[in-house]
Amino acid sequence: MKKRSIFLSTMLALALALPLIAQQPAADTLIVNELEPVTVTAYRVEMTDLATPLSMTRIGQKQLQTGTQQLGLDEALMSVPGVFVQNGTNFAQDIRVSIRGFGARSQFGIRGVKILVDGFPESTPDGTAQVDAIDPGSLTGLTVIRSGTGGLYGNASGGSINFSTMKFNDEEWGEVGLSVGSYGFQKSQFRLGGGKANKFLYSFNGALTTLDGYREHSTMKNNIINGGFLMPLDSSFTIRGVVTYVNSPYAQDPGGLNEEDIMEDRKAANEDNIAYNTGENLWQFRTGISVNKSFAKQHFLHASFFQTNRSFVSLLINDAVKLQRSFTGGTFNYEYKTKPGRVNWNLNLGLDLERQTDDRKRYANLGNGFDDQYADLTESFSSAGFFAIQKIDFNEQIYLLPSIRYDRIFINVDDKFPGNNNAGDRSDDFHALNPSLGISILPTPNINIFANIGSNFETPTLLELAQAEEKGLKPQRSKSYELGYKFFMANSKLRFEPTIFLINLKDEIVRTTDANGNNAFRNVGRSTRKGVELSFSGQIAKHLNCTFNFNYYDFVLDEYDKYDRNKTPGIPKSMAGLMVTYTWIKGLAFTLGTNYVGSMFTDFANSNKLQPYYFGFAKASYTIKIKSNEIEFNGGINNLYNDRYNTNLRINNQAPFEPAPLRNFYTGLKIRF
Repeated sequence: MKKRSIFLSTMLALALALPLIAQQPAADTLIVNELEPVTVTAYRVEMTDLATPLSMTRIGQKQLQTGTQQLGLDEALMSVPGVFVQNGTNFAQDIRVSIRGFGARSQFGIRGVKILVDGFPESTPDGTAQVDAIDPGSLTGLTVIRSGTGGLYGNASGGSINFSTMKFNDEEWGEVGLSVGSYGFQKSQFRLGGGKANKFLYSFNGALTTLDGYREHSTMKNNIINGGFLMPLDSSFTIRGVVTYVNSPYAQDPGGLNEEDIMEDRKAANEDNIAYNTGENLWQFRTGISVNKSFAKQHFLHASFFQTNRSFVSLLINDAVKLQRSFTGGTFNYEYKTKPGRVNWNLNLGLDLERQTDDRKRYANLGNGFDDQYADLTESFSSAGFFAIQKIDFNEQIYLLPSIRYDRIFINVDDKFPGNNNAGDRSDDFHALNPSLGISILPTPNINIFANIGSNFETPTLLELAQAEEKGLKPQRSKSYELGYKFFMANSKLRFEPTIFLINLKDEIVRTTDANGNNAFRNVGRSTRKGVELSFSGQIAKHLNCTFNFNYYDFVLDEYDKYDRNKTPGIPKSMAGLMVTYTWIKGLAFTLGTNYVGSMFTDFANSNKLQPYYFGFAKASYTIKIKSNEIEFNGGINNLYNDRYNTNLRINNQAPFEPAPLRNFYTGLKIRF
């Protein structure tokens, strides 16, 4: 109770101080440059982040890298308003990310949110994504769009996250690092890059991470290598390429516990998970190349191609899976820009083509791994999306951004198992037309009053179609309305962004679980999501930066049988975060922060509610410069208050909780040259 009072008092004091903060002159620090407006392509057309009519958060390299542990991506996303991250310590299931409720039903990985890495899609056509191929230590920035982006990216785009991992510099550079910490955490990393301007630039990263884990049966090992190049052939023609390889030979799954199990031993694994040796191993290789060509400063062509191959083996309770995946696709864009004048008009016409093919074999797991095989499926999911996006600029004061996108999706399952007589064969065909309109009004160069309206859709995944309660599982459709305000103050060193939104959903796909723990999926008639989001970031005093966010949600199941008017489970009613960073010019940086996660229901009946919890953290770094080289010492504390909370909630499950580690530590050393 004392921690809660201190935290809420601090938030109230900060809110009351905002008008005074805006009047104070700001001094330079090492982090201020990340707060300045930048040109982004969040709307698939170039414009500043201030002028974009979307709720958007951009985090730069210094915040992502300074003093951080770099074990999981949850650390990078924890300060983003509207984003709820779970499962950061179960590397067999991967992190779960939800944005305004989209993605909350996912059992593992990311669902309903478009994930991009260096501009290439990590989300497959069926709307799922695993981010085990992204090394947090390689991140140079990330951009989160909380507004619906179905009119921009198509299927399962309740929001989007674009991770950047490439660092292209003219000068040669390098970095090696070693980190250790609680629960057997070890990470070694090396990065290098450079090149010559207007000729060839390259960036390369390699990392090896191992962890014993807080809970029993939760060890992991992960190896990642990624690199890329940027090659301007002339002033109008550029080629960019990326390559990523990940090999995770083991990641154990400790499973979920109930309240009685946690009271007895919160570090224990589920007995069945131990008995069936649950976990996974995988490797993935991805290549991507993009070309950009301009003609006469008004016409632009963009094309990108990618190929991802993934091999995945998973041991589950009573079940085992071997999967070989091929995911390939490309994007083709034509963009036209009028000459500067009274009204500037941009037009972007494009086509996205993607195809996902999974060869899936299933076996009984009787405790010995792969016992009798009972399924052999070839599953394909193909999509084609045509889009037209416009930006109309009236003297840099009023921006209109209308867009429309048409998607056609084809699903086919071929049951090849002998004796099944093709019983598992199926085919589905979905299509959707999603228009959207955004408007930004800038009465002054540092204020934007924006609004947007749009529609989104989300097809069932292959797994959801296979486990539907009855045939005919429909795509989930939604309409979103948003009104926001962006205020960049004190030479863009302070940002204040409040937003309200309303989302009406039809045929929302929900996951249910029977008494035996079997999953099933069905459509809910209608549901409503309303919310308020508030964020503030900037320099509040010399050497002192602050980031603050607050979210309040009211998500209701309007039409769901006996659960009508119940709250949507798995989403906190409110969330908040406060992070203060002190940066000294002589190389010292210290950050102290607290995240608050409000109460949430664990099931559709709303029969059980999780109580709020706090996650506190502290991190520090000290950098010594020796000629042109740097030595950085860093370390930190996670779960500063030693709170007993759960890092993951499995909705409607008899063993729904995965306990989070108690207070733990890490330290590291980096050498840059």
